[in-house]
Amino acid sequence: MSGFSVTELFFYGGIATMVTAVVLAILCIIIFSVTGKQIRRKLEQDYGKIPYAKPGRLRK
Repeated sequence: MSGFSVTELFFYGGIATMVTAVVLAILCIIIFSVTGKQIRRKLEQDYGKIPYAKPGRLRK
């Protein structure tokens, strides 16, 4: 029986953890972009469009 050594377990466990983190981050980005659009649409319906200042310029 050839098992993994402790260092190999840490190595492959770290790789598996990073892959899991990337997949979950992509999933969160997708979910938050969809729900963000829905929330923005609902807020614009209720309160109207918010005036937007261009970056780097102060409102007068």
